[in-house]
Amino acid sequence: MITNGFHVREYLRRECARKLRSVVTSNMFLAILGSLLNEDWTTPNLRELRITRDHRLLGRSLGEVDFKEFRCGEAGLIHDIHEIAAVAGLDGDEVGYLLGEVEKIMPMT
Repeated sequence: MITNGFHVREYLRRECARKLRSVVTSNMFLAILGSLLNEDWTTPNLRELRITRDHRLLGRSLGEVDFKEFRCGEAGLIHDIHEIAAVAGLDGDEVGYLLGEVEKIMPMT
């Protein structure tokens, strides 16, 4: 049984990454998922995600100064996560972990 909170989160992160990595999706969404899961799945990969006050999703690759806006906003990202979670067979804890990572995205100041 896993009792340490860090180990539980790391286990969930790894399981999400393992299951999601095999799902075919756009490179952009793969980059966003990789960023949420701290995985290097794309080149360039996203190093930082932000959400604006009007709930637009922005991302920045390593070495870039400016953020680029994604077509999907925060609500679109959450919707897409639920869809890909069903395809990948994520359980409730794994979906909760991913949504928790979305919640941790820093607001754009």
